[in-house]
Amino acid sequence: AITTNYVIVPMFAWALGWLVLRNYPDLWAGVILYTLTPCIGWYLIFIDLAKGNMDWGLAMLPIDIVLQLVLLPVYLWLLIGNVIPIDMTTLIRSVAVFLALPFAAAYLTRRLLVTWKGRAFTYGPYKHTIGELKLWALVAVIAGIFATQPSLDQSDLGGVALIIATITLFFIGVFAIALIVGRVFKLGYADTTTLVFEVTARNSESVIGVAAVAFAGRPLVTLAIVIGPIIELPVLVLLSRTMLMLRSRWTWTDLQRRPVRATTTPT
Repeated sequence: AITTNYVIVPMFAWALGWLVLRNYPDLWAGVILYTLTPCIGWYLIFIDLAKGNMDWGLAMLPIDIVLQLVLLPVYLWLLIGNVIPIDMTTLIRSVAVFLALPFAAAYLTRRLLVTWKGRAFTYGPYKHTIGELKLWALVAVIAGIFATQPSLDQSDLGGVALIIATITLFFIGVFAIALIVGRVFKLGYADTTTLVFEVTARNSESVIGVAAVAFAGRPLVTLAIVIGPIIELPVLVLLSRTMLMLRSRWTWTDLQRRPVRATTTPT
């Protein structure tokens, strides 16, 4: 999962962008930025829907969080730096402000609340209230980002179709890659399903703030990141149905029934 997420998927995303968007550098950079960070949350919903290995999915969460924080600046410099100019200082500052500091603040807040109010309050009323505010906070962030960016021209909106096509091809390709990796390593259905959603779902929230700061004045970069989740949700629902269909049609090592031994009746 780590190799697929942090080696194969970035290379595939860059190559796909080169094939489709090499004449549109801002769109290419936005698609790469959107596809770089694996999801750290809602992919568990689809693992559960498709009867995957939930324990493995949960175990990957802290690994993905740490690797995203460490590798994102490196990937942006290596992959996007060849597409559009990047100020490395601005890039590192944006990652620190929008990823590292919120992560540290959330961790400290949780520890303090557990100490002062107990786990029942922290994971009960407090978590419920924060969950209600999260969606509206994200909407406010996106609205603020676009309000501070240069306006899009009518000609720029033609790039929406290219973004949709590229991201759709990305999901199809990554799904195929996950199935191939599962077959090569002889994973069972549950583990293959977890691998599919662990490497397919993306984490747009983690990069949208980085894009607004590191690529200020380039609204098409941010546009690609906003369009991505609109495509991703129905794709993940479709993939969950597809995996359930493959569960009954393919042969899986963890679903094969053991042969029943023949019994003889003494005469």
